[in-house]
Amino acid sequence: MHEWAARVARDWPAFGVETRGGWRLGFADGVTKRANSALVLDPGADVAEVTAFYTGRGVRPCAQVWPGEEDVDARLAEHGYSVVEPTLVLARGLDERPEADGTSLITTRPTPGWSALFGRTGVDGRTADTVTRILGQVRTAYGVSATGEGRGCAVLDGGSVGICAMVTSPEARGRGVAAALLADLLRWAYDREARSAYLCVVEGNEPALRLYGGAGFVQVSRYHNRVLG
Repeated sequence: MHEWAARVARDWPAFGVETRGGWRLGFADGVTKRANSALVLDPGADVAEVTAFYTGRGVRPCAQVWPGEEDVDARLAEHGYSVVEPTLVLARGLDERPEADGTSLITTRPTPGWSALFGRTGVDGRTADTVTRILGQVRTAYGVSATGEGRGCAVLDGGSVGICAMVTSPEARGRGVAAALLADLLRWAYDREARSAYLCVVEGNEPALRLYGGAGFVQVSRYHNRVLG
């Protein structure tokens, strides 16, 4: 399995995983592609295994494709799987304590303010509950901006931290809410001995790419999903 694929899967874990036919098959009630996708273990893996696994659970079959998996990618395309959401992996070091305002509320459990951002950004209750369950399986810090208009998470894994679930309410975008929250999350992680950070962002999300680039993140890898139909 690709190194970054393994890391991303560990920090955004499925509820159940099966390994068969050259695939690692994750399932989390169909919520988010990242937790409901197949990862390649064997370059000769049979695409039919992916199709059978996910259709049997009532969700669209999905596979993540990482660099070096071009042969598998071609076979997925031949079976009718289309490219969805090309995604970049960005990373930066945390050699020094990040400068931050320290105004965000960061807790080890989701607060009402953190949860409220789901509804304010158009996410349905089922998805919100499932995302909360996914993050509850790992060592997660939940951050809410001082104004309550932005939220995000930091998942600690040894000496590294994954930033995820960053959201700003529509009316507050462009005001520096996400930048301040990101800095606070990175400093929180540094204070708990994280010395590197990474995140995943959809390739075409220009506002997010500007935010993360301004915070020192650079591209280190990429992947895309292949979804059937």
